[in-house]
Amino acid sequence: MTAEWILALETSVPNATLVLARNGEILAQRAFTSERSQECDLFAPLGDLLAELPEGEPLHTIIIGTGPGSYNGARVGIATAQAVAQVHRCGIAGLCSFEGVPEASQNETIWAVGDARRGSYFLMPVIHGRAQTPPRLLEETEFLAQFAESSGPKVTFESRDRLPEGIEIIENHSTAKGLLESWLSRSPEEQEALLSRPTEAFYLRPPHITKAKKSPP
Repeated sequence: MTAEWILALETSVPNATLVLARNGEILAQRAFTSERSQECDLFAPLGDLLAELPEGEPLHTIIIGTGPGSYNGARVGIATAQAVAQVHRCGIAGLCSFEGVPEASQNETIWAVGDARRGSYFLMPVIHGRAQTPPRLLEETEFLAQFAESSGPKVTFESRDRLPEGIEIIENHSTAKGLLESWLSRSPEEQEALLSRPTEAFYLRPPHITKAKKSPP
């Protein structure tokens, strides 16, 4: 039986992690901490993991955390995954990073929470380990009301000082191991659907695009 090698990357959080698995079993893993220079810090641990592949055995799948989190970190991870996938001619699946926290697999529903900037916050359900609906961006008063009404653990990648005072919340981060477990828990049909989608960084808002001004006649 041909071994199925999977590489999982989570670079959208400062505590970035990478794992290499064969037939679902993790054989090697690496970690590094980086706030702004993921494009430099990622390649040494990635090279170490890829060196663990036996000669002639390519990757079968690459799993990447797409955020919400560090947008730059997610983009670096996605671009790297795409480059590696071209070499190995394998598929890429992007998973919402909140699917990679332990609480997502331990509870029926958790709520992803974070600072959406510009005076707003986001709130998003992750149900049975799946982020099924887009996050809601809310002003503080409405956010606090929705937060109080939402049943289940609330998890954030943020430090507490970025969120309103007085709320009960769990500070945690996604891991490549958690993303791998989320991937393996899916049916073949779910996996195929994810592999068929474009892999994009998770936007809380549509990207701001400045249109070029028309040239004068």
